Amino acid sequence: MFRNYLVTAWRNIVKNGVFSAINIFGLAVGLMSCILIMLFVRAETGYDKWLPEHEQVVRIHTAYTMPDRQPFLTVRSPGRIMEAVRDYARAEVETGVRLIQWNLTIRKGENIFDEAITMADGSFLDVFQLPFVHGDRQSSFSQPMNLVVTEALAHKYFGRTDVVGETLSVCCVGPQGPADVMITGVVKDLPNETHLDINMLFYLQPALFPPGNNVLDTWTSVNVYTYFKLNPQVSAAQFQERINYWLDNESPFGAMWQQLVGDKAAGRKVTDFFNIKVMKLTDLHLNAKQDAGNMGDLTPMGDANMIRTFSVVALIVLIIACINFMNLATAKASKRAKEVAMRKVLGASRKQVAVQFLSEAIILVFVALLFAVAASEIVLPFYNQILGTSLQLQLFDDPSLLLVLISVATVVGILAGIYPALYLSRFLPSHILKASKASESANSTKMRGVLVVVQFAASITLVVATVVVYGQTLYSTMADVGFKSEDKLILNVRTATDRLQSLRQELLSLPEVNSVTFSSEAPTQDDENNDQFRLLEPNDYGDVVEPMFLNYHNMDFGFFEAYEVEPIAGRLFSEDFGSDRIVHATEAQKAQQEKSQAGIILNLTAVKKLGFTNPENIIGKTLVNQNHQFTVIGVIPDIHFRSMKFGIRATVFTLNPSRFRIANIAFNTQNLPALVNKVEDIWQRNVPQHPINLQFLSEMMAAQYQDERTTARLFLAFSVLAIIVACLGLYGLSAFTVERRTKEIGIRKVMGASVKDIVKLLIWQFSKPVMLANIIAWPLAAYFMLTWLQAFPYRIDAWWIAPICLGVGVLSLLIAWLTVGGNAAWVARRNPVHALRYE
Repeated sequence: MFRNYLVTAWRNIVKNGVFSAINIFGLAVGLMSCILIMLFVRAETGYDKWLPEHEQVVRIHTAYTMPDRQPFLTVRSPGRIMEAVRDYARAEVETGVRLIQWNLTIRKGENIFDEAITMADGSFLDVFQLPFVHGDRQSSFSQPMNLVVTEALAHKYFGRTDVVGETLSVCCVGPQGPADVMITGVVKDLPNETHLDINMLFYLQPALFPPGNNVLDTWTSVNVYTYFKLNPQVSAAQFQERINYWLDNESPFGAMWQQLVGDKAAGRKVTDFFNIKVMKLTDLHLNAKQDAGNMGDLTPMGDANMIRTFSVVALIVLIIACINFMNLATAKASKRAKEVAMRKVLGASRKQVAVQFLSEAIILVFVALLFAVAASEIVLPFYNQILGTSLQLQLFDDPSLLLVLISVATVVGILAGIYPALYLSRFLPSHILKASKASESANSTKMRGVLVVVQFAASITLVVATVVVYGQTLYSTMADVGFKSEDKLILNVRTATDRLQSLRQELLSLPEVNSVTFSSEAPTQDDENNDQFRLLEPNDYGDVVEPMFLNYHNMDFGFFEAYEVEPIAGRLFSEDFGSDRIVHATEAQKAQQEKSQAGIILNLTAVKKLGFTNPENIIGKTLVNQNHQFTVIGVIPDIHFRSMKFGIRATVFTLNPSRFRIANIAFNTQNLPALVNKVEDIWQRNVPQHPINLQFLSEMMAAQYQDERTTARLFLAFSVLAIIVACLGLYGLSAFTVERRTKEIGIRKVMGASVKDIVKLLIWQFSKPVMLANIIAWPLAAYFMLTWLQAFPYRIDAWWIAPICLGVGVLSLLIAWLTVGGNAAWVARRNPVHALRYE
């Protein structure tokens, strides 16, 4: 019996070649979409699950919600938190560890590299049990100056992995300068599915940092990543409750917030201003983004919303393909009515007939699965390039994935085939054989119309979403950020602070260089530096402003001029005024608690926050912080120093040469390789002991919107696939309709109808469901995309969605007309004699 089902199914697939090809192609595209998304989802949701006892590990994130200030979110935490929480919550915590990631210079012989080195407490391997290749977990990371490296790094420097006992020169792990550090262990390379970014693991020594530093010895500055390994019986939720109680009742933060915010702390808890959020290790990759602000994580973060969105999109493409199958199978019912009748006359039950048609559907899906797997292998390199991943499809090395695909294909076959099977198996032999054909019910025709509407509504929604995402990405990348970002090179001078003036003079001697200015950060870089400032004079409303936290950056003379930022009040930093630069107080001044004097520039948002309606009115006013007294010398417009996704903050700019880490090089040449070579030569002459770190600002600006570009490209790809599959189904239905109406068309031509009249008739028949699909899709697309746009402080105007929907609607109609029109025109041009002889 089963063999008979297979043979009959195969014969029908071959006999109806065009319709089978449409179904196989559509199902293959849908299954390929599911395979690609499945690979991505499995990789994204599998992060850090390879680590032993991963279910016991959590990380804490911090959030500052200061009065009159935007919340500051970060996945980092203050350096003193780990030891305090570990010692307080001994019943919940087994151990804790802090990570600090710095870029240091590594030398081996004549080779010099800039490497990201991870400093960690000695408890690191108790929390993260990395597999060792050489050395062991107990002794390789147990004392200061221990260094554990990965296999890849060992190969890079020594060409082998057995490198325990070898040394590398590291600069600089402390105030003493370069040090020869011995390798004490080698671990396996970390898999791609981890949020950790470790090539070199260095034992963290508090002695490397001066007392009162803002890395380890701080309750407020967030510069470390803090993890805890919980006791087996303790959940993350229980640990969260324990931390909240500590913050509000037994931590030192109560007195600190009282000092910082004054009367605003009255009657409020610490957690109203400062929060610590506990997150499971395996949730970090997909969910840490909501706590990260704009400071990022150890590795690029995933996006749970993106996973959900594209899982739904892939499912939609597959559903569209299934609808094609159902529509074409029921449309062809009349062609197989006699077969059904004869089977029933010869004794077949309705169940057996249904199983026959269901088996055809399942076989067709498995044929499509073969094509889907082959297509996935072909497009996987391009897919990886878009996502920035290295996904692989290895079915025979991955039995679980193979089993999942077989299960999915079986389910899809049943879902796609169940309605046609039930519909066809209900035919009564007496009616069929008496009429010599099956009369199609009005309900069947209506059902196909509904399914076509669903197909195109889904496809139109995807296309509208694609256009909106592309529009927002284009808007963000092309919007006026308030400064000129073109023709700029960003040179990291962190390792050359004693050679800044020499570097400046040599760079300025190049004819291609217009200016060289220094700063603490470059545009797109933001370490979230904040300090408390107090305005000494009343504002425009006559109010004495309470101390408030403001974001701050340090800029050199000529910085704003290089970026073409003009003041809207006052002036910019100038060497003509000796009072602009911060000069640190002498020991005598510190003893007298005197503050050093300097100039300060504010952005417009800071001026408004301080209570001034006219920027001119704040010029000459005085701001003080803990160490300095500033005179306001200028106001500049709001500039987007960071991604437009994060909006504008109240910001002040000072001139403190001790904080300069970046050289901003403005150039005037199109020969970029030659310019880069010259800059590299100058760096090599001045700082031969460190590798150069040089980037184009335009590339840094573009990198801020990489996630949006990836989303747009994926939407585009899946939207095109959805439209193709839907149009194929429409083509199949139109071909069947034309075939059924061949006599009608012939009679109409005999009665004087032109080719144009017949084409219009058939096009109108299929235009109605497409227009209805637009009416359904437009409000759905508008709702989803307006919700998505809410995440952007600066976004395209909402009214743009209306013309986008209208344009997509017109496009969908044109595509439908082209799809149906070709079939209709071909039949309409035929001689009516042939049509009337039909059947």
